[in-house]
Amino acid sequence: MRWVTLSHVHVDRVASPWLVRRFVDPAAEFEFMEWGEDDSLPDPGRLPRLPEGATPIGIPGVPLGLHDEHGSCFKKVLRAYELDDPALWRMERLVAAAISHALGTPEQPGQTEEERVIGTTLDLLGAAFGVAFDDTEHLEHAMPLYDGVYEHCRIRELSEDVLAGAPRVPPLRVPYLRNALQHTHPVQPRPAVET
Repeated sequence: MRWVTLSHVHVDRVASPWLVRRFVDPAAEFEFMEWGEDDSLPDPGRLPRLPEGATPIGIPGVPLGLHDEHGSCFKKVLRAYELDDPALWRMERLVAAAISHALGTPEQPGQTEEERVIGTTLDLLGAAFGVAFDDTEHLEHAMPLYDGVYEHCRIRELSEDVLAGAPRVPPLRVPYLRNALQHTHPVQPRPAVET
C-alpha cells in the first residue's frame, strides 16, 4: 500500500512509518510531499494535492495527522489500528518526549527521566539522520534504531522479578531476556491492511 507524508521526516514522521511497516502494513511504501520553507507548519489548505490512492500520515488536516492536542501521529496510528501492545504505548511516550524536545514545548505530564533522555536522543539522532540521508534513506536507516527502541520498551514491560533475575554478563543476559520476552510478551504483528 502507498502512504504519503511530508518531506524532511523527523521523529514522529519516522516513528509512525516504522509503526505502520512493522504492525500495520509490512509492504508499506512511503512517498514524500514538499512543504513550505517559511519556518511554520504547513497549512492544510495550502498543501499540494495528495497522491491518489496514498494514505496520508503525519500531514496536517488528516486523521493520522501531525502531533496536536490529540497526541502524536504515532498515537493516532496506535488508536486507528487498535494496537494494544503495552510496549508500543510505552514507546509512544518516548516519541512524545522526542517531539517535545524537538519543538521546545513543555514535557508531557509525568514524564520520567528515562523518557526525557531517550526522547532527546531520538530527536538529536533524527536530526543527524536528516542531514546524512534523504527521506527514503532516512526511513530505511532508522528502522533498526526504532526496532531497538521497541525491544527496550518490551524489556521495560517485563516484571521486576524477571528483570532482577537477568544475568549481568551479556552472553548470559541476552538469551535470558530473549527467552523472557518470547514467553511473556511475544510480538504479534497485525496482518497487512487491505488495498
